[in-house]
Amino acid sequence: MVKYIPSSIIFAAKIRASRGLLNWSQGELAERAGVSKQSVTRIENGTMDPRFSTITALYQAIRSAGVELGDDANGINGMVQLSISREKLLSPSS
Repeated sequence: MVKYIPSSIIFAAKIRASRGLLNWSQGELAERAGVSKQSVTRIENGTMDPRFSTITALYQAIRSAGVELGDDANGINGMVQLSISREKLLSPSS
């Protein structure tokens, strides 16, 4: 039996996992995305259904740090896949 998982829970899991990979606090993600810390907290707790503009801002902040969040054709309902670009992992050559 396939269990339905609400997209808000999947989105919250992606945001938490991304922050963990980047070692960012909720406040740091909020600042980089230009949203309030309270919004990030409420999204991660599942008590807020974010607007499209908030989702976009959070994704852009995370992606700008080199982390990709895997999605399928359904957007935020897709898989949770995190990867960091090789350039972000390697230190610059001297």
